[in-house]
Order: sequence, then structure tokens, then C-alpha cells
Amino acid sequence: MEITNCESYDQLSALAAEVVLHYVTENPNLLLCAATGNSPLGLYRNLSQAAEQMKKMRVIKLDEWGSIPMSHPASCEYYLQQEVVKTLGIAPQRYFGFQSNVANPEAECARMAAVLKEQGPIDLCVLGLGKNGHIGFNEPAEALTDHCHIATLASSSQAHSMVQALQDKPTYGLTLGMKDILSAKRILLLVSGEGKAGAREKLFSKQIRSQFPASYLWQHASVTCLVHTPD
Repeated sequence: MEITNCESYDQLSALAAEVVLHYVTENPNLLLCAATGNSPLGLYRNLSQAAEQMKKMRVIKLDEWGSIPMSHPASCEYYLQQEVVKTLGIAPQRYFGFQSNVANPEAECARMAAVLKEQGPIDLCVLGLGKNGHIGFNEPAEALTDHCHIATLASSSQAHSMVQALQDKPTYGLTLGMKDILSAKRILLLVSGEGKAGAREKLFSKQIRSQFPASYLWQHASVTCLVHTPD
């Protein structure tokens, strides 16, 4: 893991954009796995300044809140449509994602597993670090799940800023699994935001354990980690 401590969130976002642009320049058709939330927002907005270079890449959604309508502003779909798909000019046939409010979530996970098998492997996976160490919706557990699955959300995930205003919080999410993520050729991990200092210290302890899923990133051969935690 290559770690860079950044002086500001703006610097983190700019450096992250440089990483993505480097690999897109090498391979315009690359498959980018896109996280949502506050950590990668600056990255995506920086990339919008180079939209012409980005529009040929493919994008796969890392995860999605269960039961929230796709058009709801709290959904990962809404976020990615606004911050990635539309701004970068990604054509519909080059974007792949979980449907959030399907009648059969198990079948939806199977569908996305088939999509990843067809389109993959992921060339570059963008991740944020959850306060409890989750990546995607791979929450701390006795055993982690390899592939696309339904994840019961931890209370800290239900308190996430994306859904904190909802009266009915989602209780589950749909997510790529740990093996799906670790099979990516390269990973870009963004550690930013208030309340992340504890998670940062656990990550940097290098103790690999299922109760802190992000620790498994130490087993990956190519991880770029950019850090800015004001606390």
C-alpha cells in the first residue's frame, strides 16, 4: 500500500483525479468501480474537467442502499448519475449498477455478478473508508462474503450522511463482495472526513481481520491510499 498524507481535502481530490486520469490515459476503456459518499466527491468533480478523456471508460457501481427508489436523492444511483455518469458523458451501455428497490434482491445480486464476470475484472476500484472499517457495504463480521450479496447494514452505516435525513432508514444494502474488490487490478483508497481517525489508525496497524474489512487491502499488490483526516 502506497500511502500519501494530504494537507487538505482539495489536495487529496486533486491527487486522486491524477491517479484516475493516468490509468484512463493508458486504457480509455478501463472499468472503474465507483464508490459514493463524501470521500470521492471531490475526485469526481475534478474529473469533470477532463470529461472528454473519461467518456469512453466503463463504470460499475460499488454498492447501493436497499429499498430506496433509484430516483431518490439519497440513493447511490442518484449520486452517480449526477456526479459521474452525466458529467463525464458515460453512455448508458457503459454504466452498470445495482437496482435499489427490486422485488428480488438475491436475483439482482446474481445479475450483477454476471455483469462483473462479463465486464471484469475491474481495472481501478475507488473506495472510501467507513468509520467501522467497511468497504462498500462489506460490514465487519465473523466471516466476509466473496461476491455480490445482500448486506445487513451496521448502525454506523444507517447513520451515514446520505441517508440520515430519511425517516425510514435502509436496513440492507447490495454490494460487491470482498473477492470482487480484491480482484481489481488497482485500488484507490480515499481516507477523509471527520470521525475517521480511529479507522485510519486501525487500518495502519496492518492487523488483518474480518472485523475490520478494509484491513484486507494490505493483501492487495497495488493500493494507492490518500489520507486527509482533520481529526
